[in-house]
Amino acid sequence: MIQPTAFWLFPLILLPGVALIVMSTSARYAQIHEELHHIIQEQENISQIYLVHLKTRATYFRNALVALYVSVGLFAVGSITGALMDFLSGPSTVTVVVLTCLGILCFIYASIELIRESLLSLRVIEHHLEDIMVVEEDSSRS
Repeated sequence: MIQPTAFWLFPLILLPGVALIVMSTSARYAQIHEELHHIIQEQENISQIYLVHLKTRATYFRNALVALYVSVGLFAVGSITGALMDFLSGPSTVTVVVLTCLGILCFIYASIELIRESLLSLRVIEHHLEDIMVVEEDSSRS
């Protein structure tokens, strides 16, 4: 069991895992930006549904990133508050637990948004495959 005087370290233990997810989510969000820039530069004729999916996916990533950043902030504030409270006035277990739980809730919300994006991404891939199959069928008939 963690000693009450070191309980404020617990949120810091979670930070590296959250940081990895922030990095991968940021990279995936950047890919959405790249897709958008490609569409703008190439002036491609893109279906409306694809653009709606792109916007929705970007929204999911943005929501996830904001929740992850809030999570990191809550973990950091929980740790620093706990450390200061331990140093100045004694035990800080309740404060650290509350802030850590709030950070975990933000992390869960971010995970849900990333799951939603993954499901939507699969639908986009399915639409692309359907379009390819239609084009191939039209080519074989000609």
